[in-house]
Amino acid sequence: MHYGGTVKALQGVEGQVEWVDRPTPACDVGEVRIRVAAAGLNRADLLQLAGNYPPPPGASDTLGLECAGIVSEVGAGCDDWQVGDRVCALLAGGGVAEEVVVDARHVLPVPEGLSLHEAAALPEVYATAWLNLFQLAGLKPGEKVLLHAGASGVGSAAIQLCKAFGSACWVSVGSQERLAYCESLGASGGAIRDKDGLKVPDDFGPFEVILDPVGASYAALNLKLLALDGRWVNIGMMGGRKAEVDMALVLGKRIQLIGSTLRNRDDLFKAELLRDLRQHVWPLFSEGRLKPQLARTFPIAEAQEAYATLEGNQVNGKLVLVIDDSLS
Repeated sequence: MHYGGTVKALQGVEGQVEWVDRPTPACDVGEVRIRVAAAGLNRADLLQLAGNYPPPPGASDTLGLECAGIVSEVGAGCDDWQVGDRVCALLAGGGVAEEVVVDARHVLPVPEGLSLHEAAALPEVYATAWLNLFQLAGLKPGEKVLLHAGASGVGSAAIQLCKAFGSACWVSVGSQERLAYCESLGASGGAIRDKDGLKVPDDFGPFEVILDPVGASYAALNLKLLALDGRWVNIGMMGGRKAEVDMALVLGKRIQLIGSTLRNRDDLFKAELLRDLRQHVWPLFSEGRLKPQLARTFPIAEAQEAYATLEGNQVNGKLVLVIDDSLS
């Protein structure tokens, strides 16, 4: 499709989604156009739907932080991609659409042996897990990791990365079934949350790194469980935004608290992050050491149900919306 027409894209307003016509974006220097087969769902989409997480300036205001499909146009200066390439991409917005135009540096090849549906579930969660565990927290082989919300998309990716790079990990989850799922991916054990809170085993920890999308409600626990020189990487506020922090523990243990977001990082930062992924992580899919944890796909006509399913917090792994099944 050429610039000047329209494409369908998923617009979200006050919790409701609608498949609407949007202007076709131009494919400029350094960009590629992708005909989208499928797009991954993320909790950031739910925050945007609720009006609490607007896209960064200049990014599409339609939903979707990752997608997979076929390159249909290559802008000037893009030597790495050709029309017809099977790719997946990391986006700041707009991934749930018939077409996307994206910085060519934010595109990755579909790993050998994976479908486009599976590939759509990879960029956001693996970029998040790699950035926060290995780049920001500096995770080293042999260190112990705690992953809160371990059965989530990011948690599923992080468990596999910890196993692949020699760090034992534990999880916190909402049920015994979800703990069994995490252990099947390589987690060494975990704590289960019920209506009274998180039930932590007596021998839990200490941990060198905690990856935490929960925030305030786990703050005191994180400080207790962190080892000397521990790193607490906070990537979300599912459990609230304000908490009391015992500074004596922070000082005494020399704890680093790292706040981290990915969506609003600049283009160069994302390009370097994805180059790292392509070099260190992507080969592990072809080797069978990493596997996409695709829990379920939904046709685009059932997008509202898909987001409701994600919001229910009972999904192990990732959900994907199928835009064009003929490309699978």
